Amino acid sequence: MKFSGYILSITIITLLLTIIGCAQSTPQKPEAKTNSEPIKLATLPPGIHQLTVAVPSGNLLRYTISIPPKLKPENPVPLIIALHYGYSGKLTPFYGGSFVKQLVKPAFEELDAVIIAPDVLSDGDWTTQTNEQAVVWLTQIVLKLYPVNPKKVLITGFSMGAIGTWYIGKRHQDLFTAAIPVGGKPVDGDLNWTIPVYVIHSKKDEILPFEPTQKYVEKLKANGANIEFKIIDNLTHYETSRYVKPLKETQSWLNLVWK
Repeated sequence: MKFSGYILSITIITLLLTIIGCAQSTPQKPEAKTNSEPIKLATLPPGIHQLTVAVPSGNLLRYTISIPPKLKPENPVPLIIALHYGYSGKLTPFYGGSFVKQLVKPAFEELDAVIIAPDVLSDGDWTTQTNEQAVVWLTQIVLKLYPVNPKKVLITGFSMGAIGTWYIGKRHQDLFTAAIPVGGKPVDGDLNWTIPVYVIHSKKDEILPFEPTQKYVEKLKANGANIEFKIIDNLTHYETSRYVKPLKETQSWLNLVWK
């Protein structure tokens, strides 16, 4: 019995030494660091440019940027983040650029703003975590690189982009200072809005119904939110270009809330 106990003790000690030796010979890998700086994101001359950049998630993000002609360091301008509408089939490269040319630039020409329109990443719509992070990261980078006013940062979008405006704008009210969703339903019932919101929606929208937006806006007003609601009577969902006029009319509102 004593001999058996001795053998058992030797076995246990040997096993412990083996475990310790393995732990020492296999050091733990250092935690991977996320690079928050852009690989390549240079300042550009006036005009519309199409670029691609690697975001911290590792994805390659295509984006369109519109630089106004009178951009000067001593005169910071507004920054507009424009989230494009939905698409069918495969996403056309620089799809956000078409949205800028069709709706956003004509509507906000007089603001002389820097306009950024990212393409949605391949994992879904604007409400996914990857797309949310990409939009926020790109906004923060542009704020550092260009003479834009951090107190005048608008997030806007149409249809799928309006849903993204509701979602991302609500979750990052420390970054954006105004939100204008056009023709898109609210994502949830959260009423904790502190930044000004201007909502545009048509009663004849056959894709994203008017009523859910109306009910949510009424709840926000009752909760004390700074919100305006522009009701369109006669536009269908796919008459995108005809939304330029009501979107252009928001400029006086923006000038007021950005004072």
